[in-house]
Amino acid sequence: MLRRLLVILTLLPGLATSEPWFQGEPEYIDEASRLLATELLNAHGGMAPIGDATSVQFNFFTKMIGNPTPFYSFEALDLATGNAYVDWPFWDATIGWDQKRLWTRNWPMPLPAGFFVRLTSSFLTLPWQIHTDTAEIGPVSREKLPGDDTDYNVLRVTFDTRHPGIPGTYYEIFVHPETRLMSGISFDINHPGMVANPKQPLGPNYHVFGDYRRFSGMVIPTFYKSFGQGSSEGGDSNAYHFVWNMQLDQPFDASRVVISGDAKIDEVSINWWLSDDDVAQHGGSK
Repeated sequence: MLRRLLVILTLLPGLATSEPWFQGEPEYIDEASRLLATELLNAHGGMAPIGDATSVQFNFFTKMIGNPTPFYSFEALDLATGNAYVDWPFWDATIGWDQKRLWTRNWPMPLPAGFFVRLTSSFLTLPWQIHTDTAEIGPVSREKLPGDDTDYNVLRVTFDTRHPGIPGTYYEIFVHPETRLMSGISFDINHPGMVANPKQPLGPNYHVFGDYRRFSGMVIPTFYKSFGQGSSEGGDSNAYHFVWNMQLDQPFDASRVVISGDAKIDEVSINWWLSDDDVAQHGGSK
């Protein structure tokens, strides 16, 4: 089904011809890792629904504990190309990513915009995202989430390339022992705009998922709590996150990632993600 979709996309004018970012066969450390990754994928709906989807588009709300200002965004990811954009209505700000260039408009924060461009969509689609030939899956361990006594099966995932969906060097997926749903994730952060030394990643950071909904056959988290570094022994959440109006059948508006004259390039993120040749070809600097 997925390969037929790719053929159709290459024949339709004006649509992207790239393979989906989730396409490929990961490398499994052992058979236990393969089995758990398969159970996780099946619990969230299998690969067929995301093969039928065209994009991931949703509204997102974050409330940081102790910060009176909430964060609200509309986020869109093209499943055929990996292109993405995020609108931040409270700031009238936008981030756009077209696989080679990352631009921002009215970005008010000192943190690099690029860190956020595909971050949330990667969390929500992680059971599918790990099924790519750039991923190494395993080993499996047993661990607990912050504030939870359940022993979870934990699947470690690392990638051999950096890209906007990876905040650091690894993801660990906490798989519920009965439902096989993704109950939480941990990850580190080594983006050079986010840490003082990328060789000393910040982590582990945790997201604990508390609610799910089925959208077009895909079981996707719609609420989660964040726990920052040092929260593995429990403690209060650092933030609450809500997802709504998830749509998987809407066409991606490619015009939204076209750079305009008043946009600024986020070279820190581009240099981090792309190879030297890619950066030189598209006007960045290493």
